[in-house]
Amino acid sequence: MKYNLLLVDDEKPIREKLINNTNWENEGYQIFSASNGEQALNIIKEKGIDILVTDIQMPKISGMNLIEKSRKNSGHLKVIVISGFAEFEYAQKSIRFGVNDYLLKPFRSEKLLEVVNKAREELIKEKNNEQRLAVLRGEISNYINENKLNTIYNWLIDDQFFQYQSLIMDRVDLNAVLKRGSKDDILKTVNKIIEELKSVNLNKEKLYVVLNNLILESFKIIKDLDYKAEDLMNTIDKNKMESINYDNLKEIEIMLKEFLLRLHDLISFNPGDKNAEMINEMKEYIAANYQDGITLSEMARKFNLSTGHLSNLFNEETGESFSDYLNMIRLNKAKELLKTTNDKIYQIADQLGFNDAYYFSSWFKKQVGASPTTYRDNINLL
Repeated sequence: MKYNLLLVDDEKPIREKLINNTNWENEGYQIFSASNGEQALNIIKEKGIDILVTDIQMPKISGMNLIEKSRKNSGHLKVIVISGFAEFEYAQKSIRFGVNDYLLKPFRSEKLLEVVNKAREELIKEKNNEQRLAVLRGEISNYINENKLNTIYNWLIDDQFFQYQSLIMDRVDLNAVLKRGSKDDILKTVNKIIEELKSVNLNKEKLYVVLNNLILESFKIIKDLDYKAEDLMNTIDKNKMESINYDNLKEIEIMLKEFLLRLHDLISFNPGDKNAEMINEMKEYIAANYQDGITLSEMARKFNLSTGHLSNLFNEETGESFSDYLNMIRLNKAKELLKTTNDKIYQIADQLGFNDAYYFSSWFKKQVGASPTTYRDNINLL
């Protein structure tokens, strides 16, 4: 089975590299391309795109607007954002639109293939989950029919309900938010859940099941950290759970926020030493892998943090953004190679993870004020 991949960039040279530097057909993809957001949106509507790779700054419809509008046409669409250095912090904000990954220009074609394949794996996982849910619904349906149970149980086999609940679980990364997210991350996650619930019409029984499954999933995550069941149960306000009105989403929102914040407090650690230790680990990882086009979301997954929390934590501990730090590492290495080796400019570009020497030269001149060749020729003066 081939997956439909849409590559969007308004700059023709970059778009052609996205298309031609990888043998997409051999990798199992049907390729579509667009030069602006409006064209891309029409392709998404007509072709049933599975994975979208898009630039941020584009004419007619921006990358952000494209993502937002695309979500309305395809709930399962996977989105990868590519952006220049200046746009990177802005691109991170697209997380609220369900972006799956980010790539900071320049990046290797191998890195793009890696994140696209990762998005495909997530799609396959979702489809497998839906198939398992379909089997489970069938078994429950047979049991209800064979035992002539009351129709009150019919919500258990409601296709729309099961698909919707599965979608919530896929979109909300409770694991990262609970284990390493900030309190603000938790509040934003609950807001996201509530917004999802507002968009559909679920009765009291269905809301009850969604809420309880979220609680059980949260317990499962924390139990992996060796907490006792008694400690977990103490995070539930029993009186509030029994008195909550499941017709009132505001009450559900308040209860869920209080519950998740209690869990967060249960496993919270002294941030000082732990955070400093984690940042040092991140710096070591960046130093060893900067040439591979490291992304913020990749780092977040590796260190089990939400992207927002990682970005804030890195800034607090180092005084600079993740993208600034990564840029500095690459620039220092570029200067070192220009000073200490006789490697050609294209060889240095390749060692640093740039797709071509022209882009590297342009980037270097923007950072230093001189081209790599000029820098090398005037090293003592500079």
